[in-house]
Amino acid sequence: MTKNLVIVESPAKAKTINKLLGKEFLVKASMGHVRDLPERSLGVDVAREFKPQYVPIKGRAKVLAELQAAAAKAEKVYLAPDPDREGEAIAWHLREVLQGNSPREKFLRVTYNEITAHAIHKAFSEPGQIDQLRVDSQQARRILDRVVGYKVSPMLWRRIPGASSAGRVQSVALRLVCERERAIQGFQPEPYWVLGVKAAKRTEPRAPFTALLARINGEKAEVKDEALALRLVEELKRRELRVADVLQKDIRKNAPPPFITSSLQQAASSALGFSPSRTMRIAQKLYEGVNLGHGSASGLITYMRTDSFAIAQEARDQAREYILKTHGPEFLPETPNVFRSRSSSQEAHEAIRPTDPTLAPEGLKDVLERDDWRLYDLIWRRFMASQMAPARIAQRTAEIEAAGSGADTFLFRATASEIVFPGFMRVSGLEQRKKEEAENGSGDEAESLPPLAKGEGLDAVEWLNDRKETQPPPR
Repeated sequence: MTKNLVIVESPAKAKTINKLLGKEFLVKASMGHVRDLPERSLGVDVAREFKPQYVPIKGRAKVLAELQAAAAKAEKVYLAPDPDREGEAIAWHLREVLQGNSPREKFLRVTYNEITAHAIHKAFSEPGQIDQLRVDSQQARRILDRVVGYKVSPMLWRRIPGASSAGRVQSVALRLVCERERAIQGFQPEPYWVLGVKAAKRTEPRAPFTALLARINGEKAEVKDEALALRLVEELKRRELRVADVLQKDIRKNAPPPFITSSLQQAASSALGFSPSRTMRIAQKLYEGVNLGHGSASGLITYMRTDSFAIAQEARDQAREYILKTHGPEFLPETPNVFRSRSSSQEAHEAIRPTDPTLAPEGLKDVLERDDWRLYDLIWRRFMASQMAPARIAQRTAEIEAAGSGADTFLFRATASEIVFPGFMRVSGLEQRKKEEAENGSGDEAESLPPLAKGEGLDAVEWLNDRKETQPPPR
């Protein structure tokens, strides 16, 4: 027994870790789970505390035989699947299958959040034991999957020929989708009118800006009748516009937290058009190791299945040093940004971040495949932004009254904002997006406001009267 056996899940990860550990270790892949519940029977003894019956997975016989032979010769067996509940269960199943007459102490559990030389050597220098509570958690989920699937699916098939299987999560999600669809189909749109004015100063600069009717007689302006809208416009045409007030407000916008699994999937869908499965597939590749062209592969991001916002101190220090060097001291908060995770999150995990914060995306554009680079760029920018100073935005609101002899009072509002200090927006891309919105007028606020003084008279260039309809809830 000369070599230590290390078992991971995938061949790609095995290849990367083998290079990092050296010749004293033999690294093999289990190809995921090696045991599961039987395919053609329930496999759960409902009458006896839901005891599961596990059998070898079809097609894994050769893999199992190789692992058993290697484990028998090894001095130590390091079980190194992913650091989540599923990975813990895979490690447990491997030990159950491979132990034979060997002492349990021969099998050690190793976990790591990133595949880098430092992280791997640290993990193997302090191995632990399998977390049985986490294994039980995974088994409970698997048993529920089986019981729901095997009990509910036959009812589904009897009623809907060709239907797919029912699932523990999908069945509930389908109900939510159906309830929302019924609400959409039953929705009755109601018309309403948005009144406004394109106003201009009587002196330069005379570039018109848009103000919307906000108050009628001190109450929120709600116009739900066309005749009323027309009457109000006619009344407004007889009025004089005057600046009632100009309000200044400084807004502090804090940096966003780094990505967790759900927020990464949402951001990749919105920004890159990736499906959740595509996002996770690319993230898995970035986690397991990418050849950067200098002879060895290295993981570029930490483990991507996580619900924790925790960040390793070393990574935070590296990020702060990079921000200070690249953007200057004003972009660095006095104390590091810390984000609170949910109480149910697995705090042993980290948020999704680059393994080397100093490895900027620009340096990898010619090395990574296009989609790999785009996702890495998204993750890197979000992490760096999370460690930066807040942005400061100056918001200016002009309140404009339509003065006249009528009994009704009318107040219009126009709001514009300007980035005073970009802070984290410099890296996240929000600064550039705000500039583009200001240039093409696609934002929610006025594109810009000229200098205005309280009491100043304005000219009405055009009165606006837009009919709109209330919208159903989104899908």
